[in-house]
Amino acid sequence: MDFKFENMTAFFDMGGYAFFVWMSFGLTFICMAAILFHSLFMSKKIKQGVEKERARAERILAARAARKDKMREKRRIKSIENEDE
Repeated sequence: MDFKFENMTAFFDMGGYAFFVWMSFGLTFICMAAILFHSLFMSKKIKQGVEKERARAERILAARAARKDKMREKRRIKSIENEDE
């Protein structure tokens, strides 16, 4: 591998374009970090939403089952009352 610059100072100077080169690297790094943190934040928020919906669905199913049981019990009591008559 052939090193294109005479020394490290020349490498970091980038032929007089150091400000633009290193600024673009820095800005790119900041943008990539922002995307990473936003993705992690949204992932957490989506998982919380999914868990909330799952809990809601379980409550709805439990309420339906309880209502069904209540209706069965009413029918059973009504049939017992009809038998007694």
